[in-house]
Amino acid sequence: MADSLKTIREECNQMSSGWEGSPDTEFNGITKAEFDTDRVACRAMDDEIDDDEAALKAKKLLRKSMYKGLDGKRKKVRVGVAGHKDFGENSPLYGAMGFVIESERKSGKTNKPNPSGGSQG
Repeated sequence: MADSLKTIREECNQMSSGWEGSPDTEFNGITKAEFDTDRVACRAMDDEIDDDEAALKAKKLLRKSMYKGLDGKRKKVRVGVAGHKDFGENSPLYGAMGFVIESERKSGKTNKPNPSGGSQG
């Protein structure tokens, strides 16, 4: 759309106000009453969209809170499986839950070459 909705809304409001000077005159087959009816309907749709967006924002905040709660439980379950006498950090269950089992963990040490070309000593 070439014109923004905000611009169209502002220009239509100004046109309606100016039309008050000759409210019974029809322009190109359009009456002020018809024009204003459409303008009010557009404003009602704006209000409905604003309400929907506010509700969506509230739902997203609720979802975020729910996921934070679920993440807390996920962390507790991980620790529970890791510390369970029948399972632990090296169990297939631990791996199946998406965690790296103890026997497959890397040491974390890297043998990066020395940029100066010397030995790492």
